[in-house]
Amino acid sequence: MTRNTAPIPPMRWRDYVLEKGEGLSSFWAGHLAGRERSVLVVLGKGFDPRSHAGLDMILAAGGGGRRHVLGLDYDEGEGSASLAYAARVQQNWDHIVGSVGGRGEVRVHPLPFLSGTRRVGPLNAANIFNAHEELTRYDDVVVDISAMPRGIYFPLLARLLFLLDEAHQRQEAPTNLHVIVADDPLLDSRIMDEGIDETAEFLHSFEGSFSREATGQQPKVWIPLLGEGRTTHFDRIYDRVKPDEICPVLPFPSKNPRRGDDIVQEYRDLLFDQHRLDPRSLMYAAEQNPFEVYRRVRKAVFHYRDTLDLIGGCKVALSALSSKLMSLGTLMVAYELKPQLDIGLAHIDCRGYRVEDFESSPELFGLWLAGECYAV
Repeated sequence: MTRNTAPIPPMRWRDYVLEKGEGLSSFWAGHLAGRERSVLVVLGKGFDPRSHAGLDMILAAGGGGRRHVLGLDYDEGEGSASLAYAARVQQNWDHIVGSVGGRGEVRVHPLPFLSGTRRVGPLNAANIFNAHEELTRYDDVVVDISAMPRGIYFPLLARLLFLLDEAHQRQEAPTNLHVIVADDPLLDSRIMDEGIDETAEFLHSFEGSFSREATGQQPKVWIPLLGEGRTTHFDRIYDRVKPDEICPVLPFPSKNPRRGDDIVQEYRDLLFDQHRLDPRSLMYAAEQNPFEVYRRVRKAVFHYRDTLDLIGGCKVALSALSSKLMSLGTLMVAYELKPQLDIGLAHIDCRGYRVEDFESSPELFGLWLAGECYAV
């Protein structure tokens, strides 16, 4: 039997721009000093104390040009636990409006999460932008995901990448796409999901063929990025994917050197007793480098594709149960490979959030995902 597997394509993000802390502040000061730039910052109108950290940094960087803000106003339904933090939401938003002042336009975009009992948040997030012409008035579009759930920023970033890729194919002037994350794994672990959905789903535009019976006999591989307090999510996504093989990803190196070991201990019964996981299937990727997560997960996807090619190939499901910074690596893999491979993003949402402690000491990270630096 001959192999029909295509060669592994070049990595889209082999070379990349990733800055943090003072390096990120210096990057933006230099970027905005070069010429007058119009910047749009898209952020969540949320309770998270990190919601405006990225905007504050960009405003402090100086430079000429307008500084616009689009705030996503979440409507999680009347029963949402997040309503308890309405005062914090308003406090953060007042800070944002006051900080921008007269430097640009500050708009609010309502974002319903539910239509009756149907979850529509991911679809609504993807439809915030529908044409590249909506982006051409800006030199830089910055998506600050610090106060956004994955079910929102995954489809939003995927749509922006798609629109910018289309414009690049038409050889139009590039608009830069940046992502900012105020990373604090400790605070992330204290934000607990309330009212977790009973059934996991595949995110809008990342369904793969997991719902098609014609490919039902293909082996299914599941690559979840693991984080604290997500064992219920793990169980319910497992039930939706029904994988034949699990390849979990743990954070290492990390700020807490024992974090990966602690996560393994938390998932021990699920991984090793219930699902009989071979410890050699565990993967590790740097907690603070989403591009390394992208490289590791991408390599694993092609490993399974090549290994299972002789029996008809496989379907791959990715899931992010980890920090927002790490989860971006999963999104990059899914976006880059979905035109070529049978790949999906399995996800489970909730009705709101409960926070045990708002104290935070975040570190700002910035990724440049598309635009001038990648133009050839």
